Amino acid sequence: MNFDKISILISKINSIPTLPTVACKVMEITADPNSSANDLTKVIIPDISLSTKLLKMANSAFFGATRGVTSLQHAITVLGFKEVRNLVISAVVFESFMKIKKDGNYDIGKFWKHSFICGLAAKIIATELKKVSNEFFVAGLIHDIGKLVIYITLPNEFFKLVKVTKRLKLKFMAFETEKRVIGMTHDEVGMRLLKKWMFPESLMTAIGFHHRLQETDKKSLLPVAVHIADIFAHIYEMQTVVEEDVPLKAETLFPDIIKLAQSYGIEWDVSDLNRLQQALAESIEKEAVTFSLFFGN
Repeated sequence: MNFDKISILISKINSIPTLPTVACKVMEITADPNSSANDLTKVIIPDISLSTKLLKMANSAFFGATRGVTSLQHAITVLGFKEVRNLVISAVVFESFMKIKKDGNYDIGKFWKHSFICGLAAKIIATELKKVSNEFFVAGLIHDIGKLVIYITLPNEFFKLVKVTKRLKLKFMAFETEKRVIGMTHDEVGMRLLKKWMFPESLMTAIGFHHRLQETDKKSLLPVAVHIADIFAHIYEMQTVVEEDVPLKAETLFPDIIKLAQSYGIEWDVSDLNRLQQALAESIEKEAVTFSLFFGN
């Protein structure tokens, strides 16, 4: 194990700025059962950018809008505390890394697109399992945040990993190489960052163990949903990449997904997975506007 690289990573994570004050206050207020919509409004309203984004999201069909939302307090009432917290988390995570630009070695746009697709897949899985879907969406959206920490901390090693990943047919298996090259996987790195940022335990667990399910409590469906959503997202991407000589057949991965799901009490068969994969493809086509809400393009 490369202890020097791990030490550098941990040191850099510790030096990453804390979340903006508004985000910390939002998480504090939404965790307090005695807080009111007015308390939350007072904290968010001075941040014009965040207020505007929340209003747009509250008026989006993706987040269940059924009528026009005209004020921040109305948006908070319509969305609910937990939903506002999830949206603020998504917004600040993106803004914390938005200065990373596309270059010749790594296309940050593809990273965010994959993140969004994984979020959509997690939302579809949650709906299938009759769970509150938007927390699953947020977990999928930020599941790979540890990769960006590795990118800005150990760029040389990161680009080695990118080269290896390009040669892999099953892109979601790249985390095994991370352990060998830098001594930690991106889910471990991501969890360390979210712990520093004092994120809710459910999201820390989902992000921190989505490749290490054997270390989680099987009562929690969030990590396994993110893991399977990640596979669905990669299947979609590998089936639509033109340079692939032989497109990946999703069915080759289905037996493993079915077995994994069964260990969590989820009874799926091949027809269920085909239906979910199709639902994901349709959702990607439909949600271009939602993508722009998060990433502004």
